[in-house]
Amino acid sequence: MLQQIVQMLFAHRLRSLLAVTAVVWGIVSVLVLMALGEGFYQINAKSFSLLMSDTQLALPEMTSKPWQGLPARREVSFTEPEFRLLEKQSAIKALSVVFQKWDAAVTDITGHTLPGYIRGVDNNYIAMRKIKLASGSRNISTRDINRYSRIAVIGWQLAQQGGLTIGDKLRVNGVPFLVAGITRQSEGGMSMGREDNQVLIPSSTFTELWNDKPVQIMVTPAAGISGVVLRKNLLSFFASQKHFDPSDKRAVWLPDFSQDVKFFTTLLRGIQLFLGASGAMTLAVGALGVANIMFLSVTERTREIGVRLAIGASPNNILVQFLLEGGVLVSIGTAVGIALSYVLILLLNQMGLPDWLGSPVISADAVLMALSVTVVLALLASFFPARRASNLIPVIALSARV
Repeated sequence: MLQQIVQMLFAHRLRSLLAVTAVVWGIVSVLVLMALGEGFYQINAKSFSLLMSDTQLALPEMTSKPWQGLPARREVSFTEPEFRLLEKQSAIKALSVVFQKWDAAVTDITGHTLPGYIRGVDNNYIAMRKIKLASGSRNISTRDINRYSRIAVIGWQLAQQGGLTIGDKLRVNGVPFLVAGITRQSEGGMSMGREDNQVLIPSSTFTELWNDKPVQIMVTPAAGISGVVLRKNLLSFFASQKHFDPSDKRAVWLPDFSQDVKFFTTLLRGIQLFLGASGAMTLAVGALGVANIMFLSVTERTREIGVRLAIGASPNNILVQFLLEGGVLVSIGTAVGIALSYVLILLLNQMGLPDWLGSPVISADAVLMALSVTVVLALLASFFPARRASNLIPVIALSARV
C-alpha cells in the first residue's frame, strides 16, 4: 500500500507539491510567529524583572492619620542606621538602602554637562535590582563602601552620550569619579527612574558629599515569607519607629506589584497566543488545500476505486489508503516546514531585529502546538475525502467517465 501511495504521489508531482507547499507555509507561519512572540515575551519579561521578583520597595512619604496625639500630614523619613535595623528581622533576607540626588552636576572630565543623576547604593543594589553589567565592569563592593571610594557604575545611555568607557573619569559636582562599570543596554521596554542615565556611587561616598537621607529601600524576604506578610511586617516596623498609625498605608508606600505582574504576563502571553492563532489559521488554509487535492484525487480515481472494490478490497482498505496518502503529504510538509522555520529564525537572529522584539526562539511548546494542530487538520483534511472514496458503490464507480 505504501508503495502504491508513493507511486501515486510521484505520478501527480505537481498536485503533491502544491499540497506539501501549503502545509509547509502553514507550519512556517505558526512557528515563526510563535518564535517572534516568545522572543517578545522573554525580552519584555526581563524589563519587568523587578515586578516579577519578590523584592519589595519601601518609600517613606507622609502620614494621613493622626496617632496618639500626633497630627496627620507629618513627613516620614529614615536615616540609614534606622533602615539597617531591619537586617535584624527574621523575615528579612537582604536589603539595600538607596540615596538619590537629581540636581547634582554630572560632567565629563573636560567639563561638558551630561544628563545624569546620582544614586548612592550599597553592594546589594545591583543584584537586587537585577541590573546587568557590560563586559569588563565590576560591581560596587563592601570595600568600596568602607573606603569611601570614588568609583561609579554608569548607565549605558549616559556612557554613550559622554563617550565614556570603563577606566575613564567623570565629575560629580566637580569631584572626579572613576568609571568602574557600565550597565548593559536594556533590551526591553521599561526602565524604572531613567536608569539608563544614572550614576551609581558607593552610599558612603554619597553621604560624604551630601547630608541627605535615604529615599527608599529594597527588601528581599526570607524563604517562606509571602509578599503580604512582608509588607505587614515592614509597615508595623516603620510605625513603631516613627510613631504613626500601623494601619496608615500612606505613611510608607509599599507597592504591591503582584497584580501588575499578572496583567503584564497575561498581556504578553495574549500577544503570543494571538500570533500563534494567526499562524494556525494559515495552517488551516493549507490543510484545506490538502483536502481539496484529496477530493480531486478521489474524483479522478473513481474507476480505479471501483476496480479495487470489485476485486475484493474492503471499504476500510480504501479508507486507510486515502488517509495514508493525506498523512504522507502532511508529514512531508510538516518536516520541511519545521526545518525551514529553524533556518528562518537563525537568519532573523543573524540579521538583527529591533531590541524591543528580542531574539526569536522556537520553543518545544511551539513545536508541540504546531504538531498537534497539524495532526488534527491532517485527519480532517484526509478523512472526508477518504470516507467518500470508501463509500463508493463498485458498479457506479466502474461506470464513471472521469
